Amino acid sequence: MPGSQVQQWDEIFDVVVVGSGGGALTSALLARDGGASVVVVEKDEYIGGTTAVSGGDMWIPNNRHIADRDSREDAIAYIHRLSDGREADPSLVEVYVDTAPVALDYLETHTGYACEPHLSLDDYYSVIGDRIPGVRHFPRSVSVKPYPAGAELGELAELINRGPWVPPAEVSFPEMRRGEVGPEELARRRREGWRAKGGGLIAPLLKALVDRGVEVRTRTPALHLVTDDDSAVVGVVVGDSDGGRRRIGARRGVVLACGGFEWNPEMVKTFIGYEVKPMTPWSNTGDGHLMAMEAGAKLGSMTTFFSYGVVYDPWEKGRDGNPLPQMIMGLGAGSIIVNKSGRRFMHGGYTYNDFSHPFGFYDQRLPGFANKPPAWVIFGAQHLAEGIMGAKPGIEMSLTGPDGRPAPDWLAVADSLGELAGKLGIEPSALQETVDRYNEYAETGEDPDWADPLQTHVLTGPDTVTIKPVVGPPYGAIQQWPGTLGTNGGCRIDADARVLGNRVPVIDGLYAVGNTSAAVLGATYPGGGACIGSSVTMGYRAGRYLAGRKPRDLG
Repeated sequence: MPGSQVQQWDEIFDVVVVGSGGGALTSALLARDGGASVVVVEKDEYIGGTTAVSGGDMWIPNNRHIADRDSREDAIAYIHRLSDGREADPSLVEVYVDTAPVALDYLETHTGYACEPHLSLDDYYSVIGDRIPGVRHFPRSVSVKPYPAGAELGELAELINRGPWVPPAEVSFPEMRRGEVGPEELARRRREGWRAKGGGLIAPLLKALVDRGVEVRTRTPALHLVTDDDSAVVGVVVGDSDGGRRRIGARRGVVLACGGFEWNPEMVKTFIGYEVKPMTPWSNTGDGHLMAMEAGAKLGSMTTFFSYGVVYDPWEKGRDGNPLPQMIMGLGAGSIIVNKSGRRFMHGGYTYNDFSHPFGFYDQRLPGFANKPPAWVIFGAQHLAEGIMGAKPGIEMSLTGPDGRPAPDWLAVADSLGELAGKLGIEPSALQETVDRYNEYAETGEDPDWADPLQTHVLTGPDTVTIKPVVGPPYGAIQQWPGTLGTNGGCRIDADARVLGNRVPVIDGLYAVGNTSAAVLGATYPGGGACIGSSVTMGYRAGRYLAGRKPRDLG
């Protein structure tokens, strides 16, 4: 917005943080600890952004739990090999690796946040052995320890968002793997408002900010950045629940940490090119990207996103009343994933960040996008008898839900593969050929078309059966969609999260972290929590830098 917009302010702070995820709250914390006055504005009615509905892990090379077994050089080599030269700024990889352990130590020292290694969650690409340099067959990921949010935050704890993808929200991943929390303990934690996973990271950060006098305002969307005559960002216009607007001045800077653009269909079509199903809060509509572009920000990595597979639960609905998406990549042994031509085009057992990308493959032989979503998961009688996705056994057999509702049209059952193919719009002979070919492989326990990463994983024993034939009748199919845990393209930033400009080297007063920025690790997901780890790390650097800035005189 032009400098003439700088007039009277409704309020003035040193720092305005837009968004309330892990990176946002960390930047607010560091700025406040450095003596700055800070306010956090959040568009959603809930606090925590994408972080709150996630698993809450952070991928931190050389963290204190593993420093004697890890190395800076190996971590850097691992990331560079995976990113394959597509980082927006390769130098930020070193910044991340060097800063992430420091940021983690700061949170553990200055807030109630506590963590431990995520038991059994090795680097994701350890699933294919040692072919990737620098990979580790132990966790570089740290997992949140449960936090008594209800006791520490009171009614504020109820404002921390939770999603349907990583329940229960009160139990940590290591506790789940160790089987430590029984029904009575889980019930107690729920009564007392404990939070683990993503909420267990957000809750202690929120408590730390409350104790420091920082207000986090929900239902307060950022609408426009305000710039002065020199094009420096000096504030932000926000909305309120009554439909009004307020002008908030920022003497030191504005931090855009308001998520990605996965809920903005136009931006998804423009930058990604095909439909993806979000597993994130609805508020991630690219607001920060749009405001930054208006201010002249340079963008990077806009065609990439953090991937997962999505299968919709046939019978359950989410909080918004729509079918509930599940984080599922195929249905495991005894199932295959095929495109609309009835051909296999992926394996569901590789790292989830790579799962969705084959949907964008362009086949020059057709020509066209051969794997355009949705795909279909094909399975047999065993899945139908046992119930897919934890459904009551036998429900799918009759295609009738628990309350008598008919099955949706993206779930099909038939007495033959030919009949099933007809229901799916697939050429029957193509589907029959694909299933027959796979079943022949399954009989030998090998899959030469796609290998089987699960058989080479360090945690999988040699006698584990991961390949089974698709056997019927009956046969079933359910739609498989590419999903996203968030887009990872956005504002190009420097080592202190300052936004780079198209017309100027740096846009003075503007910062970006998390999914509003171009991911510092590029289009990669080296291990569990890489997204949150990089968001918190760059939030740490942004807040620390802002704390040292000289405030402007805004009148």
